[in-house]
Formats: sequence, C-alpha cells, structure tokens
Amino acid sequence: MNVFIGADIGTTGIRAGVYDEDFNLVGSGSGSSLVKRGAGGEIIQEADEIYAETAKAVHSAVKDAGIAAGDVACLSFDGQMAGVMGIDDDWNALTPYDSWLDTRCSAQVAAISSCAHDLVVGSTGIIPSYNHGPKILWWKEEEPGIYDRVRSFLQPAAYVAGRLCGLRAADAFIDWTYIHFSGYADNRALCWNEELTGLFDISPDKLPRIVSPLTVIGHVSAHESDLFGLRAGTPVAAGCGDTASCFLGTGAIRSGIAVDVAGTASVLALATDRFIADTEGLVYSSRSVVEDTWYTMSYINGGGLNLEWFRDNFASDKSFDELDQSARDISAGSEGLIFIPHLEGRAYPNNPDLRGEWKGFTRAHGAHHFYRSILEGIGYEYALYMERIRDNLSSRSAYDVRGVAGGARSAIWCQMKADILGCNYCTINREDISILGQALIAAAAVGLVHDVRETAGRIVRVENTYAPDEEKHRSYLECVKQYRELLES
Repeated sequence: MNVFIGADIGTTGIRAGVYDEDFNLVGSGSGSSLVKRGAGGEIIQEADEIYAETAKAVHSAVKDAGIAAGDVACLSFDGQMAGVMGIDDDWNALTPYDSWLDTRCSAQVAAISSCAHDLVVGSTGIIPSYNHGPKILWWKEEEPGIYDRVRSFLQPAAYVAGRLCGLRAADAFIDWTYIHFSGYADNRALCWNEELTGLFDISPDKLPRIVSPLTVIGHVSAHESDLFGLRAGTPVAAGCGDTASCFLGTGAIRSGIAVDVAGTASVLALATDRFIADTEGLVYSSRSVVEDTWYTMSYINGGGLNLEWFRDNFASDKSFDELDQSARDISAGSEGLIFIPHLEGRAYPNNPDLRGEWKGFTRAHGAHHFYRSILEGIGYEYALYMERIRDNLSSRSAYDVRGVAGGARSAIWCQMKADILGCNYCTINREDISILGQALIAAAAVGLVHDVRETAGRIVRVENTYAPDEEKHRSYLECVKQYRELLES
C-alpha cells in the first residue's frame, strides 16, 4: 500500500495528513506556529520551533493513520510564502523566519520602488512589498554581519524539507510558486534576473535554485527519520507555497476558476493562461503548480485576523456563528457603516501607513453592525481586485468563485460575497485543501499520479452555490464606490 503525506506550515498552525491512493485522508496531526512579536516591530518565528512542530505534526499523522513507516511513498511540505530566513553552509538557521506580517522593511520597499518599480513588476509579476526582495535587502543593510554569513535565503517549507533530508546550502531550492515574491526573479524564464540582483548588489549565490514543485529534492535522512516517524530514504518533494497548495486542493488549476481563500490572509485569485504585470500593483501574477497556468490575484494582509480581533476585543462571549446570526438581518451596506480592513498597512498596492477605519457610524449602530461591516469591507476590497482582473484580461466575464478555508463555513459571508461580486460563490466537498495539495504533489513527484490537474479535478467537486441577489448587488455597487473613495482619501 502506498500512502502520501502532505504538511502545511501555516501562520496560525501546522497540519499534516496521510492520504491513501484515492486521496482519502486516513490520518492527521498538528503542531503550533509560534509567532513572536518584538518591541522593535519584528514578527518572527524561530527555525528550531518550526522544525520541531512540523515533525510533531507529521509523526502524529503517521501514528493516527496506523501505517508502517515504509508505506509512505513520498511527502511534501507547503508553507508561508512572502517571508525569508537565512541558512549557513550546513543548513543551520542564521536568522529567524522574518514573517510576511513583519513590516520592518518598509524603507527598503520604498527604496526598491523608487528606482526599479516597473522593472520588478515586469520581471516578477508583483510590486515591491513585504516580501523577499525588500526583506533580504533589510538584512543586508541592517544586519550586515549576519547577511555576510548567509549562504542562502529560504522559506519555512524548504528549510524543513532540506533539514529533514540533510541537505547543504549548495542544494538550497525554491519552487517556482514562490518566485513572484522574490524581488529578483525573471518569473517567465524561471531564473534570477541579473539586472535586479546587480542593481541592489545582492549576490545570486545567496539565492536558491528554482525548481518545479514536483521535484524530488532529497530523501529522509537516517538522523532525522525517527523524529518524523518515517523510514530513512523516503523521497521528499519540493512542494509549493501554501496559497498555491490551496489552489491545487480546490481544483483551481484550469483557466477561468476563481478562488477565495478566506483564511488568515484574505486571498482572491483567478486562474489564467498567461502572466499579467499590473504596474499599479493592486493585483499580481504568480505561477501555479502546473507550468502552463498562472494566477492573477491579491490579498489583504491579515484580513481574516480582523474577525478574531473583533471577537476577542468586543464580543468575547460570542461564537462566530452567533455573530453571523446577529448580522444576518442588517441591510446590505450595514446602514451606512464602511470598514477599511487594512489594520497593519495595505500590501497591494503597498501602503504601510494605511490603517483600519470605520466611517459613517452613529449611535444607531450596534456591535452587530460593526461585525457585518468587517465582512463587507473584505468583500469590497475583493470587488476592487475583481474589477482590475477583468480589466487586465479585457473581459467582463462573471467568474464562479470557489470559497475555501474557515470563512467559507459562514453561509452569510458566502452569500454576501456573491452579492458584492455579482457572481456565483461556491463551496466544495473538501476542507483539507492545503495538505491535499501537498499529497497530490508527493504522489506526482514519484510518478504515482501522472496528471495532477486531472486528478484534482476528479476528486474535488462543488457542493453548494450561492447565487447573487441582483437587487443587493446594485446596492453594493454604490458601497464599493464609497469604499474606493475612502481608500483614495
């Protein structure tokens, strides 16, 4: 019997799953993501903690599945995408994981934008923001002693995979689903852009080799095998970024399928057949797991965290289901209340000084209005993304959106997004999308799945569809207009 393991190294937790040959989840395990906030504004995670918690999740999943270690044909990791961490020659971490939520590199974002904005967008597909390029430059300028010792900059999933396999820095890798965030890549040619690395004096030797997500990057080492509950010699795939894994796990790897990842970061994406550079930076282009499909997309930095923040601070005695019910009977537009969801700055287009805001509240508004306005504010931002995506594609098509992650369990929010966007909003039959995506990659990496697109399309299906209410959609068009004007002011 062959089984496959997928693991998701996320911002709010780590999860691993064991899958049989029909991609049924037969065992699962979890670990903690220990995010630390410092007095200097840093938001980091320690490399040893990431590794130990991932090992715990995988070991627990193997035990839960009741399988022999030798049954595992391959495993694969996804992880947080926009941050960086540095390693030395022997794969020892020299830096913590500089999280995608960390905005200390704002000065470097501004510097790169001022002299190479269009070059970065045209080459990578995305504007400079809180991602690899500015972060690497921050380490170079603010911590030169550490930077000089770094032999490669990685992301958490690659760090865990390489350490598990006993790799050295010469073997360091980044799969192509991450490289739009790199700041220094030619995304279409799948190589490092010498003009960009030269412009900022970044040594290409500190950047890992670019590989397909389906590449076997090594095999579980005997030294680490017991910690993970695996057999030494088990193949390990390169894997991909967590968002790309979610898209694969929703079956959204054909042009024309849109996805809303309603999780920690609120992500809206459309699968397309081409790279699109949006120089204004509202949306960006990234690669999918399969080579001929791209995503044009954007996200709200910590958008899903807004709901937790509101509940924890203003409604700690309520569940999200109770909050949903309290907001259900409020009219579209929250009776004039508009919420800006960028509590820690806007990522795309980059505006680190933007903050959250409520506009239009009166004594007639209660907690349920404020809660509903948070749901709507994320929908309004999505409406701006969808408008730009359609403009870039020269298309007025109303794409069906597949909603996944925790927010997709909220029926009121699903209907709200359908009404705001004016398109069908669908939920699917799987909730294990990120680890399912990694299991598909693991199977394909060792030749036991020959077409991940076909396999994902076969096992993932739409279960519920929320059709837009045309009257509410017309009402929401005015709300989106007011939201845009508020952002611009």
